[in-house]
Amino acid sequence: MEKIAGKEYSDLQQSIDKLIGKFGMQKAINIIRQLSGTIKVRKNKTQRLKLITVFVISEAFKIFEVEHKEVNGKITKEYKEARMASYHLINQYTRLSYNEIGKYFDQGKFGAYYHIKNCKEILSIPQFNKPFVGRYETLEENLIQFIAQIN
Repeated sequence: MEKIAGKEYSDLQQSIDKLIGKFGMQKAINIIRQLSGTIKVRKNKTQRLKLITVFVISEAFKIFEVEHKEVNGKITKEYKEARMASYHLINQYTRLSYNEIGKYFDQGKFGAYYHIKNCKEILSIPQFNKPFVGRYETLEENLIQFIAQIN
């Protein structure tokens, strides 16, 4: 194992603390596990953001079992939940604006903001929304693995 100088170790520890602060302990551990031992393939930033966004949306539709956007003129619950989870994860893992995120679902910045806010509220009380939270966590784990592969 490589020796780490005091300053470098301090910088590493601060970065890990920031990672934990942003994602929580378990998610930070998952990110570190995924990133260690992988070959880095550089993609330009725009391409990387598109890959992440398209992955999140398509994976959300699979995990939330979206078969149809609408049934009898009403948007399905599965579609709404997949969209909400997608908005939140895209917002959390990219630096896209609300307006840019909203375009993926033919909505504006206020639609994106609304869904992100709702998702945060649902995730804040997971015991009342276990099916959604379980699917959301699966989607996030898959996203972390995907990001590790494209980095």
